[in-house]
Amino acid sequence: MDAKEIQMRIERIKADIEKEVRDRLPRKVGITAVNHFRQNFRDAGWRDNGLHPWKKTLRQQGGGPDAKYTPLTSRRDHLMRSVQYEQTAPGEVTVTDPVPYAAIHNEGGTLNTHPSVTPKMRRFAWAKAYSVAGVRCKGGLPKELPPEAAKWRALALTKKSKLNVTAHIPRRQFMGESRELMQKINEIINESINRIKNGIHSL
Repeated sequence: MDAKEIQMRIERIKADIEKEVRDRLPRKVGITAVNHFRQNFRDAGWRDNGLHPWKKTLRQQGGGPDAKYTPLTSRRDHLMRSVQYEQTAPGEVTVTDPVPYAAIHNEGGTLNTHPSVTPKMRRFAWAKAYSVAGVRCKGGLPKELPPEAAKWRALALTKKSKLNVTAHIPRRQFMGESRELMQKINEIINESINRIKNGIHSL
């Protein structure tokens, strides 16, 4: 191997290292972080030095067809599927969830809203009342209802045009710093370093 060929190999290795640091490594880390955070939804808890289960929802405790879904999950799983990564700069990756209500669920807090009571909302409330009560719409609601069904019926019958709703959202963290995630990222970095070292040793 002459000096010119050695120089060419060095240049290829330098280009490979630069691509690894600027592009491949951040992409691998981003995919790993997204998968880790989405797994928290499936596990119904936050994994950081072990699994910390989320507080169960009223929906789970009240029965009905939606009780099978764990906290922050649904038929669509919109919140979970919205977790994404973006390479914001060379060698940099940012993981976000752009859904407007993502932060309040991740951090917890209090919400106060004043929604209008529309005909569509009333129809939805009636449907929920019947669903939670476990009866068909044509059958009529019984006088004695489960508490959850009674709340939906009250909403359907309210004479108010606007509601004053205060909701206390418990913290159900699904994104953030995690010991297990850092272990996965360190493994990716070590694999990357070893791959670069093997390339250098091949000179």
